[in-house]
Amino acid sequence: MSEAATLLAEIQSDVERLNVRAQSVPQMPDALRQGIAALADKIDALCDLSRR
Repeated sequence: MSEAATLLAEIQSDVERLNVRAQSVPQMPDALRQGIAALADKIDALCDLSRR
């Protein structure tokens, strides 16, 4: 695995953990929660593209 792929995998893992936390905090503003979820989706898509 290249350094770029390793870094991307670490970023994906970090943002997924952040997304899980954001979804479980009741007082989290919806806009922030949705923004984190959108970022997680985009990073997942980028990871998929990098594996091709």
